[in-house]
This record gives sequence, structure tokens and C-alpha cells, in this order.
Amino acid sequence: MTDAEANTTPRWRKKLIASALVFSGLLVLFRSTVAGMVYTWYNFETYTHGFLILPISLWLLWHKRAYLAGLSPQPSPAFLIPLLGCLFVWALARLSGVLVVEQFAFVAAVITALTAVIGWQVAKFLAFPLLFLFFAVPMGEDLVPPMMEFTATFTVEALKLSGVPVYRDGLWFSLPSGNWSVVEACSGVRYLIASVTLGVMYAYVTYHTLWKRLLFIAMSAVVPILANGMRAYIIVMIGHLSNMEYATGVDHLIYGWVFFGIVMFILFWIGSFWQEEPVPPEIVPPPRAMSREAGRLRVMLVVAIALGAALATVWMTGRAQSTEVGTRTELAAPAGGDDWVRSPEPAAWQAAHLPTPHTIEAGYSRGDAVVQLYVVLFPRQRQGSEAINRQNKIADDVQRLNDLGPAMVSLGDDEVAVNRSRVVISNDGVLHEHLVWQWYRVAGRSLTNRYEGKAWEALARFWPGRADGAWVAITTPLGSEGIEAAERRLAGFARSMVPRVDDAVDAVLGPEE
Repeated sequence: MTDAEANTTPRWRKKLIASALVFSGLLVLFRSTVAGMVYTWYNFETYTHGFLILPISLWLLWHKRAYLAGLSPQPSPAFLIPLLGCLFVWALARLSGVLVVEQFAFVAAVITALTAVIGWQVAKFLAFPLLFLFFAVPMGEDLVPPMMEFTATFTVEALKLSGVPVYRDGLWFSLPSGNWSVVEACSGVRYLIASVTLGVMYAYVTYHTLWKRLLFIAMSAVVPILANGMRAYIIVMIGHLSNMEYATGVDHLIYGWVFFGIVMFILFWIGSFWQEEPVPPEIVPPPRAMSREAGRLRVMLVVAIALGAALATVWMTGRAQSTEVGTRTELAAPAGGDDWVRSPEPAAWQAAHLPTPHTIEAGYSRGDAVVQLYVVLFPRQRQGSEAINRQNKIADDVQRLNDLGPAMVSLGDDEVAVNRSRVVISNDGVLHEHLVWQWYRVAGRSLTNRYEGKAWEALARFWPGRADGAWVAITTPLGSEGIEAAERRLAGFARSMVPRVDDAVDAVLGPEE
């Protein structure tokens, strides 16, 4: 141990104990959030790197110990204010079931609480090890659709440049040798997340110039995206040239982490050309130290307020989650109206959704017009039982899906926003091409945006005191008459039946509190 480190030990001992107490206390209080993160790391290959984030941060903190010898940690109670903000965001995310925001808020709460204990003068020297903890949050799910779209576009354009005739329909494209599609596993999100995580770490330890760090981080994001597009193109080309004989084998060979490792090696090799020698940070003298008794009292007060606020947040959120919501009856499909007649035949297929007894899967007809109605209601929403969830979808076996964007539909005096899409669904080997309108109903409010819905869901638990949510979809076959005729058919059905659907949903719920 150096003399500086020895002199620093008494100065830091109480702050380290306080930091450890706050850190362990937050882990215990928010153990369900932590358990959710660990579960994702363990069960999903994309996020396995989460196990390494905390050890890396601790190593970086230990690596900086010599630079911290000249600093006197002093509490910064002002950081208790952003801590309260983080706890509030955590509570809203917890109530609305938005895991990624909940986990982000937890990590932010840990960082702000530690900053309040050790002081911002010290925390700014530890900014990277602390902020690096955010990479432990399993995130990136919303990147899957745009990454799939980019991969499909890159592959198709590369095939055209290679002189291969190709017809594209959304994420599906056809070659003379066979048909291909870009599925979720081909998006390359797992490689992007791993690359950015490693890129940020490499940039921090290798460079000290800001523009070099930002340039390398940008490269770590762009290179895996382009590499994944090239990987998909190579697989398709080999399949095409071999008349689909070697497509599967090549896919398993190129798709794995070996390909990613080669890409990262090339990236780090390029980055090594502008490597810099580390520069010790400038040590700013701390403000005048307070007395020992005053310092001890302030630390104890900061720890007590931080853990007390966290405990109160967890307790109040738990009470809000445990509020029982009664139901009057089971959800029943409307009988019909305005010449729309409910069909006695079951729906052509079953929608895929989270478990709930309150569902509608019914067909309606008016003359030759045929429409299917799907409603999945959750009277009391919570994680794993919620309307806004990717597991609630029109069907499991969707062969094709083309997003047509949102639209406003008139319901007389009111309007409802819907998400429009063309889907091809396989049911018992039979393909059904339908126009689909979907939307959400959260606490009596109809909307299409998932983020807006989650925010409204969280706020609705406090006012007007409702926690119900429903996923609604109506579909109609796409015949030879085209999309415009199908749009008119669904619009007519919506004007007549959606108010009746709302009445059926309201009939299930108990009285508002």
C-alpha cells in the first residue's frame, strides 16, 4: 500500500461503509427489480453480458484508487432530490409494468444515492464506472423492428447490385431459387448491444480525447449493423448459388458469435491506430472539510433519508399494486347491431395473448362483408397480465406482416386511433390475408402508442383510480377488391360495433373507486 493510499483509508472508511450500506439496502428493497434483471441475463443470450457489468465497474473503481487519494469525500445532500425523482419514475414504471424503465430508474437511484453519500466532487471522477452500470439494464427490444427492416433492405439492395432478381414484400423476399424472410433472430440486435458495450469500455480505457472516444463508440454501433446486413446477404447468396442446398449449414456457421468476434477484432484493430497514453485526471481540491462530528452526522442523515425514501416508495407502490379490482361478469361479445349479425361459427383463428378469462373471439357479417373481432381484457393489470405487451398479437403463426401506419376512425361524435397492417396468417395450413386494425383501451381511454398507453396506465392507478386495460383488434379478409374496400368495411363495423364493445368491457368492471 502506498503512503497516499494509507492516508486515504481513514478518510474513506466511513464513506465506504455508508456506500456499502446504501448499495446493499437498495438491492434488498428493490430485490424484485434486481431479480428481473438477473433472470433476463440468465435466460436470454442477448443480455448475458449483464453479469459482467458490476465486476467491470468495481474493477474500474479499484483502478482509480490512486487518483482518489487526494480527495476528501463529503456528502452531497442535494442529490437526494434527483434520488426522489428516480424513485418516483421507478414507481410509475412498476405500476405500469414497463420493465426497462423500472430497471433504468433503479440503476439511476443507486448512482444518485451513492453520489449523495460520497459527494459530487468524488463522483465526477468516478462518472464512467458509475454510469457504466446502466449497461446492466436489458434493453434494445424496441430496436428489433427497425433492425429487421434495415437488414431486409440491405440484403435486397445488395442482391440487386449482384444482378440477382428479387421481389420484396415487407420482411419477405423471393428469389428464383427460393423464398427468404428476416426474422427477429436475424435482426442483429444482440451483436449491436454487445458491440456498443465493449466499444464504450474500449474507448474509455484507450483514449482520453473526447472526439476519439465518440468516434469509436459511433463505429461500434455502425459496424455491427453493417456486418449483420452483410452476413444476411452472404447467407442468401450462398443459398441462391447452391440452389438452397447449403443455406442452413452456412447460416449456423456464420450466424454465431464467431462471426461477431471477427468483426470486433477488426474494429479494435482499426481503433488501435489512434491509441493514446492515459492522462491522469486533474485533481480539484475539495472544499473546506467540516468537523468530524458534523461530517458523521451528515453521512448518517443522507443514508437514513435515502433508504427511508426507498422503503416508502416500495411500500406505497406495493399497496397500489395490491388494490383489488372486482368484476361484475365475464366479458361477452356484443350480439350485433346496424345489420351486423354475429356468426355462430367460431373465429377463423385464435389470437395470441397473455392469460386472462376475459376475451372475445367472434365473427360478424353484413351481407357479404365479414369481420372478426378480438378483445383481450385485463381488469387488473400487472407484469405478465397487461394489455400493452408484445405477447398480445393477432396470431402466433403470422407469415407476413406489413405495417400500414396509424389512422383516425370516426365513431360518430368520437374518433378512435387505430394501427393498420396487412397480415398473412397460417391456420391449419391455410393462409389467410387480412387487413387488421388494432388499438389499446386503458382505463376507458383508446390509444395506439405503447409508450403513451403505459404512461396513462401508471397515472390511472392514482387518478381516476382504474387499472384496467384491453387490447382490441378487428380484421377483414383482403379480397380482389383491394385495401380500400377492406378499409370501408372495417370503418363501417367500427362505427356500429366499437361503442358496443366499450359497453361490454365496462360491464365487466366493478364500480370505480
